[in-house]
Amino acid sequence: MPEIESTHFTLETLAEGVVACIHKPGGGAFSNAGIVDLGDRTLIIDAFDTRAAGKDLRRAAETLSGRPIDTLVLTHAHSDHWVGASAFDATTTMLATEPVREACKERGAEMTAEFEDPAEWEAWLHEMEAQFETEGDAQVRAGLETAITRARYTIAEMAEFEPRDADETFRNPVTFQGSTRLAELRSLGRGHSTDDAVLLLPEDGIAFIGDVGFFDRQPYMGDCDVDGYREQLRTFQEADFRVLVPGHGPVGGVEDIALELRYLDVIEELVTGVAQRGGSFEEAMGITLPAPFDRWQMGGRWCFGVNVRTLFARAGGEVPEE
Repeated sequence: MPEIESTHFTLETLAEGVVACIHKPGGGAFSNAGIVDLGDRTLIIDAFDTRAAGKDLRRAAETLSGRPIDTLVLTHAHSDHWVGASAFDATTTMLATEPVREACKERGAEMTAEFEDPAEWEAWLHEMEAQFETEGDAQVRAGLETAITRARYTIAEMAEFEPRDADETFRNPVTFQGSTRLAELRSLGRGHSTDDAVLLLPEDGIAFIGDVGFFDRQPYMGDCDVDGYREQLRTFQEADFRVLVPGHGPVGGVEDIALELRYLDVIEELVTGVAQRGGSFEEAMGITLPAPFDRWQMGGRWCFGVNVRTLFARAGGEVPEE
């Protein structure tokens, strides 16, 4: 593989022509992506959180395959997976389900309005920077560091922000038959988000599963149907894919799916216990996750709070306004 360096991600070859692009701390990707060479055309899975990272993704894919990118597929509508799509021109077809396209359009319009006046973002950044200087809690400091980096990238790109809408949509599975391999794009429906798609390479035993997978870290459950999410995870617990590329975290396998399912069970049991005995949301926020999930809270305090909010409301608890 040619030497390709990026500030935003590292490249991990999974098979000849199949590359996972894994977010690099300090960079502007903030999620994972993938490159799949079908032999006669090239697919991209997701496009990162920033235009800068998207540009590097396009350059890497074109360098590796020696051709323009045929298709960019979106796994879901969370912006850290599609803002970088604006780095791809009209020669690349962008494909998503209809619910994902509509959700992206809605969020893109909201972000465009937000970015007209960066003052609020800049004030938020300065507030976080000041807190970071005095914060003594290592978990909080780690989370602040990530949030500060992301805010700096966002502010730097506000003036050129141009959300790109999907060119085409799909509902039923889409098969890409290339000269050297077959790929299948499939929607799993609502679970982690409003609609989650995965790209499967059955002949290679590899699957790009988007945010169905959060490996070695807490999943984000802010837009989650908890039961649907569990079903999405079980799809891969019972399948024959030996290599799974998550939306966040390192490349893994079925053991990571099992651990993610266990996390859902553990945190839901703890939060539900507080709600059922009449405890407050603040009490639920004070629960401590047991090993090995305690280390997942490093830098993930915000995500933990979102998950507690989702599960406390699901258990019938009263959740304060954000």
